[in-house]
Amino acid sequence: MKTLAILLLLCALVYGADTTTTNVVGDITTKVSERTAKDGKPEVRIETVYRGRTKILQTLSRPSKQGKLAIVSRSYLVGGDLVMIESDEDGDGVFERICLFRPGTDDLEMFTRQPDGSLKPVSTEKLVAFKQQELATSRIAAESFHKMTERDMTDEELGDLLQETREKVQDVLKEKQDDKK
Repeated sequence: MKTLAILLLLCALVYGADTTTTNVVGDITTKVSERTAKDGKPEVRIETVYRGRTKILQTLSRPSKQGKLAIVSRSYLVGGDLVMIESDEDGDGVFERICLFRPGTDDLEMFTRQPDGSLKPVSTEKLVAFKQQELATSRIAAESFHKMTERDMTDEELGDLLQETREKVQDVLKEKQDDKK
């Protein structure tokens, strides 16, 4: 889910937004990008906070079961490097998963929040599976990003590429789920 959230975030950022606003307070800048579906309803909202020119926080919001935008993930960065992501896996407003990253490496650690609010490390099996899933989807995202940056693409070409990327990620996730059965 986290990987999918990150990929959707990347795709939304690269593709652009229907609405973008910027708020500057001192050296802190907040940029908000929102995309709406064809029916006009909110589809995704990305809020990025910068200290100077360095990204330090990014939140991703998607429609909840009630149709209102709800934060589904927060990404924390230090020196522009991702160090932590917390995510709401089931849309209940509680961040059930926390991932910690060691910048410049593939090292990560993952925890789940318990009903009492405490954190518990995920099993080694789940962590290994998550790392494999992360590696596969990261490759797909990197390939797509490379295609997007190597030449100017029309909106239609970009939309097709993003759809293709989503389908590849869904295939990887389905394959991982099938492997578990």
